[in-house]
Amino acid sequence: MSDTNFTDPVPYESLQKEISPKSASSVSPSAVALIRNDLRLGQQKMADWHFGPLAVSAVPGAGKSTGMAATAAIAIARQYESSRTKARRQLIVVTFTRSAAANIKVKIREYLKKLSLPQTGFTVYTLHGLALNIASRHADLSGLQLENVTLITPSQSHRFIRAAVEQWISNNSDRYYRLLEGHQFDGEETERLRRQSVLRTEILPELALTVIHEAKSSGISPEQLREWSKQTTDEYAILSVAAGLYEQYQNLMRSRDFIDYDDMILAALRVLENHSARRIEQNQVFAVFEDEAQDSSPLQTKLLEILARDGEGGSGGG
Repeated sequence: MSDTNFTDPVPYESLQKEISPKSASSVSPSAVALIRNDLRLGQQKMADWHFGPLAVSAVPGAGKSTGMAATAAIAIARQYESSRTKARRQLIVVTFTRSAAANIKVKIREYLKKLSLPQTGFTVYTLHGLALNIASRHADLSGLQLENVTLITPSQSHRFIRAAVEQWISNNSDRYYRLLEGHQFDGEETERLRRQSVLRTEILPELALTVIHEAKSSGISPEQLREWSKQTTDEYAILSVAAGLYEQYQNLMRSRDFIDYDDMILAALRVLENHSARRIEQNQVFAVFEDEAQDSSPLQTKLLEILARDGEGGSGGG
């Protein structure tokens, strides 16, 4: 695979300058160099990362996970050397799926073994696993009492959305019939039944699903949507309808003590709004590596960016 499958917009420094000969008794520079030099050119740019933001673009099969694992092991080696006189901090690796998490964990351990280092110093999470971990450690701030709530799967969430649609229709019959009639409706019963079926089973559920996911993952509340709807001139008030569906969904979830995946991210962010809790979490982390970052929502990105900041005032992140 061509090295051009990787892009590195951030200048990098040589690892030979990062791990000095003085540390050779603990981490062999030659072992580090061997790992680095065994990588492709684009992967080497990843391995030379030191601090600050670094974005890597790679097509499937280009070896991004291998490069990330090697970079993680080298970063842990650097941290191992620099933390001899202070508390050691962890590298956080975030993936999109559990299978990806398991895969990169194995690779990082293999590289640490080559460096003759303990296979520790890092933790691999899915995004929602990381959020749940933070929220559960600070239940008083997150508002999540895990023994009292149930996390629902996406398929269960879809059932709640359909229930929210039916409840909204029941509470807003006039607006529902306005949507049903639309333009050029002559009152013919067969056409009414067709429209009713499409509206109840396709259009409104799709509207609710899209708005709920996009709004919650961006930190937008039903109240905010309703306020925005007042600024529109849409004769069907679609944004207001969307806000009502979203609100009904939230009410149903709360009434049954259910949470969805977006609620987990929001709970973790509530924790990190607290200055003391934020410093506690940041001071345990020296860098954050994220796989498949392009798939993250705005709030998921915000969560990782907060963790990547150095609680002690230095630089962090990856």
